[in-house]
Amino acid sequence: MSTARQLHCALLLALLAFVPQARAVAQALTPGTRVRVRSAQVVAPIIGSYQGMRRDTVVVIEDGTAGQVWSFTSANIDRLEMSAGMKGGNRQPMTRWALIGAGGGAVAGWLVATLLEGSGDSQYNDLLSATVGAGVGAIAGAAYGYRVLEEHWTAVPVPRRVGFAPVRGGFRVGFSAAF
Repeated sequence: MSTARQLHCALLLALLAFVPQARAVAQALTPGTRVRVRSAQVVAPIIGSYQGMRRDTVVVIEDGTAGQVWSFTSANIDRLEMSAGMKGGNRQPMTRWALIGAGGGAVAGWLVATLLEGSGDSQYNDLLSATVGAGVGAIAGAAYGYRVLEEHWTAVPVPRRVGFAPVRGGFRVGFSAAF
């Protein structure tokens, strides 16, 4: 077997090693997929729909009424994430609503104790009544906050390019990646 033939076989195997990775990324990110791009080019992450790759540039159309077309080179993307849908049971809304419920429950517990003292001969501990009301309110608020939906994101690899360029006597294989 000649060395030229061995070289062609080695190039073919190298090409086949890169092609499945490109297909996997293409299946993960299809045009129209909702993505979030974090980059040093922008202050806040850009959320929009993925449009595709142009050379080594990721094209995203921003969501909203004043949405614009954003182009990020692969080397400038810090993180690319794909939407995993809306899910409940998130810590931030649970905490926020538990604190709101605790405050409202404390006021309600103190108010109930004050009203019951005024209408009868019983004596209530205002601090204990407010604490019990805060606990009940916090549990109710956390239960409500558990049901609040927030969007979850999964990181995806930045699409890379594998390209073919015809040259005299054959073709040239190019692969672009940035580290």
